[in-house]
This record gives sequence, C-alpha cells and structure tokens, in this order.
Amino acid sequence: MRRIGLVFLLSCLLAACSPQYNWRSVSVGDGAVTAFFPDKPQSEVRSMSFDGHELSFSMTSVAVGDTLFAVAYAPLPEAMRNDTDLRQRFAHSVMVSLYENFGQAVPEGLPAFGKRFIVEGTPQNEPVRLQASVWLTEHMLAEGLIMGPVSAFPQAEADEFLQGIKPAE
Repeated sequence: MRRIGLVFLLSCLLAACSPQYNWRSVSVGDGAVTAFFPDKPQSEVRSMSFDGHELSFSMTSVAVGDTLFAVAYAPLPEAMRNDTDLRQRFAHSVMVSLYENFGQAVPEGLPAFGKRFIVEGTPQNEPVRLQASVWLTEHMLAEGLIMGPVSAFPQAEADEFLQGIKPAE
C-alpha cells in the first residue's frame, strides 16, 4: 500500500512539473533570424509600404496561454539598404507604432536598436504588457515581441525568448 501511495505522489509531482513551454530553435526569414520559441510557431506574410517602398513583412508567432511570442522580419529592398536615414526612419516608425497601438505617448528618446523596452496599456479591456526589441541591419529589420496580460506576464520566459533571438549580420 505504501508503494502505491509513493507512486501516486510521484505521479502528482511529475504532472505538476509538466512543461507548459516546449522550447525549440526556429529559423525565421530563410535564416536571417534565429529564435528560440516556447512552442511550434506559425508564420504569415503580408505586404506593406513605407515611404514608397514595398516590403514583405513576415510574422512568426506562437501563443502559450494568454501570451503571444513573436518575431517579425522584413528584408529591406535595395533602395532602403543604400539609405541609412530611410532605414532608421522605417525602424523608428515600427517602434512608434508599438507605443501608439497601446495608446501610449511615444517617448522623446526611443530605445536603441537591440535594447529591450516595455509598453503597457489597455488596447482592449485588460491591462496588457508588451516587451519588445527591434534590430536593424543594412539588410533587414527584425522585432522580438512578447505580449500578455500584466497580471500574469511570464517575465522569465519573456527574457529567455528575447535572449534567444539572434539576427544574422
């Protein structure tokens, strides 16, 4: 009887420790970015225009519970690659849109490329946190985004996700 109780106790402990996150390395944008996702992601691509230039913007994402983990990637057209000012304006407009989508004032000094930042707001009814980082190279723009309820934001997993994003140079 004691053995059955021990097996039951160990089974309960193992069930309680079952991982909600199943981390895996994923290549995004044909290898332009490598990311460490907490589950199997899905990708979608859409076209967008910036200052007369057409871009292909892909989003690779996965939801774990109420939290979304995503990497966005946009290869830059030749004209943008040759224009540092245009590239930076594009990247800044992406950052600005993150603040605006949360109904927040855009800070005077936007975060440096590759640095993490947090935006909180109520784009719907519940307070939501967005933790993000935006990378800009001569050839592409990449974003790492984690969005979830403020009350249950998985900070350790968000840190792990952002640390695992590696844009190719």
